[in-house]
Amino acid sequence: MTTVNIVRKRTVRVNPVLRFRFDYWLLLSIAGMLVLGMLMVYSTTFDYGLRFQDDATYYFRRQFMALGLGFVAIVGVMQFDYHILRRFSVPFLGLTLAGLLFVLFFTAVSDLGAQRGLYNDSYQPSEIAKLAMIIYIAHWLSSKGDRIKMLTYGLLPFSVIVGVVSALIVRQPDLSTAGLIALVSFTLFFVAGADWRQFALAGLLGGSVFLVLINTLPHAQARVDAYTQALSDPAQASWHVQQSLIALGRGGIFGVGLGESTQKFGPLPFAHTDGVFAILGEELGLAGTLLVIVLLGMFVWRGLRTAVRARDSFGSLLALGITCWIVFQAFINIAVITAVIPFTGIPLPFLSYGGTSLAITMVGAGILLNISRDLALQKRPQGNGGTRRKSKRNTRRSRRPSATDRF
Repeated sequence: MTTVNIVRKRTVRVNPVLRFRFDYWLLLSIAGMLVLGMLMVYSTTFDYGLRFQDDATYYFRRQFMALGLGFVAIVGVMQFDYHILRRFSVPFLGLTLAGLLFVLFFTAVSDLGAQRGLYNDSYQPSEIAKLAMIIYIAHWLSSKGDRIKMLTYGLLPFSVIVGVVSALIVRQPDLSTAGLIALVSFTLFFVAGADWRQFALAGLLGGSVFLVLINTLPHAQARVDAYTQALSDPAQASWHVQQSLIALGRGGIFGVGLGESTQKFGPLPFAHTDGVFAILGEELGLAGTLLVIVLLGMFVWRGLRTAVRARDSFGSLLALGITCWIVFQAFINIAVITAVIPFTGIPLPFLSYGGTSLAITMVGAGILLNISRDLALQKRPQGNGGTRRKSKRNTRRSRRPSATDRF
């Protein structure tokens, strides 16, 4: 007679409350930057709205729609395990490449001489490429393991992947976004365990290509020339840089008041996009700019903490990539406004006007919150209090040596 053992699988139900048990410090930093961003978008665009759309809230409402889409995306992202992104990393990158090619070959050149977006630049594939590359690179590196130290498995295919995406973005031309994607990708490559000689070679080749592009592209060379002239004589700085510094200086410690900026009414070009940090410094002063830096610092702290404590290499690399992307981009923008580096034209995450930029940044933030929630779920108590007490009693009993253990 045979005995049939029936094994019953116990289904662990996750408390619906735990579904939103994520890193609240991380959420606080994101929410703080979003609130400041919406305030600055209205302050810097109501004049544009009146002049060009006969509606002071026109641009604010467009940004608010992007904020709503981003919020829906965050809630949606929180409903599933972030590991599902592995399945969509290749199709997502493929669609992004198709969007970049479509923009280059089927859209007209804008008034500023660039081909970057569709529908009056409301959809920009280069912004989506930032997140698509991070998801794909995190998946690719985590699947390779120690093989990334081999030239044929590591540096060569990695350089091709990053090079193709960066080249399409440089062709728009958008050298700053391409450089940002390359910088974040190589950071992940290094952290994933690449051989230091490969990393040094990749840095040398990438730096050489970057220098060649700077000296080849007319707009990039003009910006570098203006920057070098400003180093020797601040009076020779570009108009954009001069007006940014004037705005920061005019703000003083506590600013001239929200909405009271004068630089946004013409003197500072693109005050609602690239120059929003300067207007924030003018209206809220040094205190406002330090608040943004503190929120960014909190974001870095919690983002790196999430990356270090992630349960696998994919989650760790994904969290690190999103953190580096947002922080690198923020500090590049701030460095430009404060005349530390040449002008790049890259927006300030969460604060600058731009629907695609805001929505995609919020999707990235949602994925980061998802990874932080995964850490919280790992720490949740199994079952109710009675189950916990039983487990403690069982643990005490298991410590007693059995008859077989004595032998």
